[in-house]
Amino acid sequence: MNQPYKLNLFSCLGIVIGSIIGSGIFIVPAIMIRILPSPQLIFLVWVLSAFVSITGGLVISGIGAAYPHARDLLDYYRVLFPKWVSWFFNVIANWFINGCGTVAIIFVFAEYFSYFVPLDKTGIKLVAIALLALLTLVNSYNMKAADRFQLFFTGIKVGAVLLLIGLLLIPGKGSMDHFGMSTVGDWSTLKIAGAFIAACTGALNAFDGWYMISHLTNEVEGGAKTVGRSIVLGILICMGLYLLTTFAYQYVLTPSEIASSNLVAVTALEKVVGGWGAALITVMVLISASSGANAALIASSRLMASTATQKMLPSFLGHRNKKNIPVNAFLLMFVYQTILIISGSYELFLDMTLFSVWLFVTILTAGFLHVFIKNKLALPGFRRIPMIISCIILILFGIVYLGNMLVGS
Repeated sequence: MNQPYKLNLFSCLGIVIGSIIGSGIFIVPAIMIRILPSPQLIFLVWVLSAFVSITGGLVISGIGAAYPHARDLLDYYRVLFPKWVSWFFNVIANWFINGCGTVAIIFVFAEYFSYFVPLDKTGIKLVAIALLALLTLVNSYNMKAADRFQLFFTGIKVGAVLLLIGLLLIPGKGSMDHFGMSTVGDWSTLKIAGAFIAACTGALNAFDGWYMISHLTNEVEGGAKTVGRSIVLGILICMGLYLLTTFAYQYVLTPSEIASSNLVAVTALEKVVGGWGAALITVMVLISASSGANAALIASSRLMASTATQKMLPSFLGHRNKKNIPVNAFLLMFVYQTILIISGSYELFLDMTLFSVWLFVTILTAGFLHVFIKNKLALPGFRRIPMIISCIILILFGIVYLGNMLVGS
């Protein structure tokens, strides 16, 4: 009998990076500098957001080490909290965070596809459904094929971002003077701090998805340890790409030019290479969106199957075929997400997805810290004090971040 296909570290990196880098890097820097008009502080926002996300990855790795028999992220809630918390996570994650988040990425692909083939609203929806169907078929065939597909497109995505950076940093096309054009000099410390935290919303949104690989822990060689390494390495790689891309934008454009652009990557590239810059960025976004949607489908199908095995959904959704693929979960996701695409109702829930992610991360971390200290858990490969500090940092940031989102809304 064939052994189930196992993901290695590179496979996990493909999913982590694929989940994180979507269309945000082509848009988010403009949003951030509107909130915090300081090129220097924007770099600090990226670094802090990456640090917080890495801390989250370390905490999840610690939970995996403490509970080696826990199969995935849903299991972590089960072992740490009363069952109703797992039920709550199941509903929000399956039907809002994963479902709406995946459809949003697919819509980005379809909307950018219309750059080459003019489409009306119905045409955009049909392209979105076609991409969803294609990815569902690829992922339902076998995990090895899905893994190779993900690695291939993630590699192309990273290469495309590096190409963008290289083109923007052509000597003589920009100016280092742009980095000194900060307009926060007369702001109060409190105002700067508030803008800084608000700008982190955009950065954290760009890093969102790092936790998705945790849904596949049971299918990874080395389990939680490999998952944790892939999260840390993946976030570091993404942080490097984000910092370099932001530097390249700021080298080519002034802060006011960045802030006034809805598609900062297009604006910057057209300034350097001319009119074909928009076409190049469109291709990059198509590659990036397809990779991100594929990674989201792989991970969310496992969460749905795991939810079914824990009797929170009908048991047939937990069924896996001979190749260990949760085909029924994929089929239900396809039907549900097709309905979201046709109705457009996913947009109603997008604003709550990032809030929900950090709410659950904060709750999970607080629950783990409580049990870790109370039961004096032993974590193979982790030191006690650094893990406690990591949990405290994540909880405090989560409270401040969630509070800021509530006040801002």
